Amino acid sequence: MPDHYNLLVYYDGSPESRSALLRVSRLAYALSATVHVLSLVDLGWAIGSSLGNLSDVACLQIEGAVKQTLQEALDHLSESGTVARGYVAAGSVVDNMARYAGLLNADLLVLGHRNPRGMARWWGQPSNHAELVKRAAGRAVITVPLD
Repeated sequence: MPDHYNLLVYYDGSPESRSALLRVSRLAYALSATVHVLSLVDLGWAIGSSLGNLSDVACLQIEGAVKQTLQEALDHLSESGTVARGYVAAGSVVDNMARYAGLLNADLLVLGHRNPRGMARWWGQPSNHAELVKRAAGRAVITVPLD
């Protein structure tokens, strides 16, 4: 068994990610692990919703909101006595989780379970966790259902 575990959790403030964060905090406590929290700036969504006209001010507001969401997760973990570090990235959940898993040597990747919605469901696109399992390079991936 390793001397120390690194857990990587995706957090966006949604009920699903809150549930995942709660489970990770319990697991981190039991394992004396470090939790790495990843939050994302989804510029693709922002550009699409602004019809391609995204101002610098809007970008700063989006980044500020993501940083505030990340701080919420870090505060929760700190209050529970968990050692935690936070990261903000831009892009897709799967790409960044796979990338940060390698950079941080994460033993376990955790994210909240979401059933595909809207067009993603209609097109039959795989969920984030299914794609992440393919790219996790042998790491364990846990999806946490909404409590």
